[in-house]
Amino acid sequence: MSQQVRLAITMLIIAAAILMIVVVPLITNGMINPIVQGQLTRIEKLKASGMPENVMQAALMSPGPWVIAALYPVWAVLSLVAGFALLVVARLFYRGEAWTRGFALLCFSIPSIGGGFMLVPWINFVGTTQGGFPSAIVIMAIGLIPYFAILLADKGDPIQKVVEVSVFFMLGVTAAESFSNSVAAFRTLYGHPKRPLIPDDLAVTWLATDTLFIGAALLIAAIYLLGNRRRSGWYVALIGALSTFVASGVTHYFRHATNDYLYGALMGLTVAALLVIPQVKARLIESAR
Repeated sequence: MSQQVRLAITMLIIAAAILMIVVVPLITNGMINPIVQGQLTRIEKLKASGMPENVMQAALMSPGPWVIAALYPVWAVLSLVAGFALLVVARLFYRGEAWTRGFALLCFSIPSIGGGFMLVPWINFVGTTQGGFPSAIVIMAIGLIPYFAILLADKGDPIQKVVEVSVFFMLGVTAAESFSNSVAAFRTLYGHPKRPLIPDDLAVTWLATDTLFIGAALLIAAIYLLGNRRRSGWYVALIGALSTFVASGVTHYFRHATNDYLYGALMGLTVAALLVIPQVKARLIESAR
């Protein structure tokens, strides 16, 4: 990219980094209690109904408030640390050091993915009862705007930009879906009254909990590696995509109360399908450019 464009992107990086440090933790803190209160209210209503299926559903939901109260701050702190990291490397990015491209994409993926994870609980437990604008979208935007700006600012023909935007978008959204489904499987498994025994009808959830968490981690790592056009990034992304596809697909087959695992399987399959297209692979890794 030209020096003028690089300067503009660097300024955007600095501005977004400051928002990640200041705004993301504040927004996150404002979401936690309303969501947790909404979950607790829903659980109490299910218990009060006295219906066996509702009482069981309340038990499966019981870890939810603890999960939200624990994981929302984790994503907020990750975003804060990533913001400081971006401020540290901003000057190096402006100088054109190649590794900073992937590093910046990795840092901006954190609020994007974290915001995606935070969005659905807000909709389910606050938006459906109180309405209002989902503030998690602001967190996502803080990450996504510079994320795509970096991808589009690089020199290259339109096909190159379409390939990179498509692949990096799917890596992020699949990682968010995979992490969210991993947490949902954990909540369901550990909320069952038979625990620490593993109920026969929920045995698949331990597969989903662990495999989807690892799959999300691999997809996030691939953002950094492919951001620097490393051949290893292609393999890491493919492993993460296939792991997500298989674990999500198997979980949906045995437990299809919702379509969330089906969506995760389709996303994993989409990433894998994109990666194995020879022309896409050639445009993603440095040795083929």
